[in-house]
Amino acid sequence: MKKGICLSLFCALALNLSAVELTEIKVKSSTIEDDSYDKKTEISTVNIIDEKTINTINPKNINDLLQTVPGITADVRNSAVEIHIRGIGQQEFMWEDTGVAIIIDGVPVMQNGGKVKFNIDEIQSIKVIKGGASYLYGNTALAGAVVITTKKAKDKNSADLKLEVGSYGYQNAELNAYKSTKNYAATINVNYTDDDSYWGEEGKNWTKSANGKLQYYINDDSDITFGANYTDKFEAGGGSVTGVSNAALYPKGIPGDWSYIRDYYSTLNKYFAIYNNDFANGDNIKVQTYYYRDQYDYNSGPEDTNGDGLDDAYRNDRSDDVKQYGVKVEYKGNVEKLAYMLGTDIGQRKLDSYSLQLIDSRRGYAGESSEGDTTEDNYALYAETKYPFTPKFTLVLNGRYDYNHYTYDVATHDFDGTTWSDNQVSNSDTFKNFSYRIGGTYVFDREKILFANLSTGFRNPRVSQIYMGDYDNHYVNNLDLTEETTINYEIGIRGSYTIFSYEASAFITDTKDIIGKNAGTYYSNNTDMMYDNVGDARNQGFELSLKSDRSKKVSFTMAYTYLDAYYTKHKPFMIDYTPLYRDRGEDKTYDITGNQLPRVPHHKFNFITYYKVMQKLELMGILYAQSNYYADETNFATMPGYATVNLKATYQHKKDMEFFVQANNIFDKQYYRTSYLFSDKNRDGVLNGEDASITVDPGRMIYAGLKYRF
Repeated sequence: MKKGICLSLFCALALNLSAVELTEIKVKSSTIEDDSYDKKTEISTVNIIDEKTINTINPKNINDLLQTVPGITADVRNSAVEIHIRGIGQQEFMWEDTGVAIIIDGVPVMQNGGKVKFNIDEIQSIKVIKGGASYLYGNTALAGAVVITTKKAKDKNSADLKLEVGSYGYQNAELNAYKSTKNYAATINVNYTDDDSYWGEEGKNWTKSANGKLQYYINDDSDITFGANYTDKFEAGGGSVTGVSNAALYPKGIPGDWSYIRDYYSTLNKYFAIYNNDFANGDNIKVQTYYYRDQYDYNSGPEDTNGDGLDDAYRNDRSDDVKQYGVKVEYKGNVEKLAYMLGTDIGQRKLDSYSLQLIDSRRGYAGESSEGDTTEDNYALYAETKYPFTPKFTLVLNGRYDYNHYTYDVATHDFDGTTWSDNQVSNSDTFKNFSYRIGGTYVFDREKILFANLSTGFRNPRVSQIYMGDYDNHYVNNLDLTEETTINYEIGIRGSYTIFSYEASAFITDTKDIIGKNAGTYYSNNTDMMYDNVGDARNQGFELSLKSDRSKKVSFTMAYTYLDAYYTKHKPFMIDYTPLYRDRGEDKTYDITGNQLPRVPHHKFNFITYYKVMQKLELMGILYAQSNYYADETNFATMPGYATVNLKATYQHKKDMEFFVQANNIFDKQYYRTSYLFSDKNRDGVLNGEDASITVDPGRMIYAGLKYRF
């Protein structure tokens, strides 16, 4: 499946078309407001989860929604979800972004530890774009983008209150209020969630949030929208356990086997304004300005301080303060048959991080500290054009140029066992990248549309990775470290057949110059470690989604993914078999070229059926299944597949009153939500499932609630 084959196919089809009257096309893509697409001219695989679906599924985390989309390979711990698309970047699970651009109300947000913090109850819609998406969103969009739109102002005057309780002390209260006049529309969402958790103190979490939008109509053709959000979150830990035997015996965890992070507090602030103007000739301009700030405070690094084999203290107290500022401008228009969008994206992201060592340990002394300041300045120009050569064949071109300048300043307070010292290091680097997408659609008839594209993505290395030797004497600098890139080939068909609509696609994504540690993803025993471009990978597969008419008595949706993800080349990969930190000892080296990427099942399947028993009563059932997968790059440990069934009944008591009861994982299957393995953790000289950090699903969970509209 190469670019020439795809384009030749479309050219051959186009040449056989007769000239007939063309209908005007529009560019629907936007980095500012993007919750729709034109099926006849969209050349990538795009899935939208709408507000009705979100309300019906009643999610407890974002993966409950993303499972309905083919190609999503998310890792779930407790309330935290690490989002991956098509298995790309799946080898990483600590502190990295995931190769997926996460967009909230038009702003690419920084992923903290690979996880995005937000309130699930604020979401109105989710748009998933698959394949390299740097042509729209720039850095980190290796595998695609997840575009989240929070609840919008609506043309109505009403309010609704939702109250819900569930297993293990789960409580949720949500209030939505809407106000509309001829001059404005406004909405406010207030939410409180508290969950004592199946995992007890390790899993306890709560969220407090307020979110509002005001849309003011300047005139018939223009408006301005103001948005504001404040969210407080707390997550106690991860609820993990070491080894498959312990997972079976002690699924809630073992005292003294602590999660890596504990007592994670998050404070999130988001403020933005969007100006929108439609011109008399049909053109449109949008301008967005924003200020986002995320603050995190947590403990990390469990330690056994008295040698009894049980964790009893955390090594570090850490905090992160992320600020984002920026402005975007997009102009859309038509010149005869040509539709176009021109955009500019200017922004700055600042990350201030602080770490204080609390106890003496093999990794340092109490009182040692580091303070790092990272500044990223981004300047980008992007464009999209659509040209209908015939009424059936449309060519689409995208391009984006990114100029990213990074500075990284670190101040450390160190102790060598005798003397305290203060050190400061500053480095900077610049990256310039051009990303593109090219493809087309061919409309056989109203029911069948063929699409194909070639798209690219990139992820810049961090300055701290390039100059790691300046900050840690166990590392060396690598000035040759370059961007990680993807190129995606895709061909598919979408349309409708009798009672359902469908979309099917086949894809190949080649990842080049994967960024990682030169001896292994999380290997720490070398004295000459560095971050390097360690290898390449190929992710290929097939996706199918089906959807029937929800207005019918019986309806359904289905999502299936077949995925094969493997390393096409990789540098020698080392495994830690040594009980002492940073002691090479009996550590071993493996050739993992040809191995499967970890945590990527070959098969994933999601089926939802809706049955309207009567006008007031609807039943919903969800079947989710996935095949087994490897827990690590060496492919020594295989984790089992599983299947779960969820059921929900909704009863419309009166026009304004709704009751529901929901049972998740009704057959009480305690599967592994996720598992991680990178060293011989139990030090028995064998790398297997007994060394994996595993999060066990709670099993059956029951929820009940009501929604009142007034």
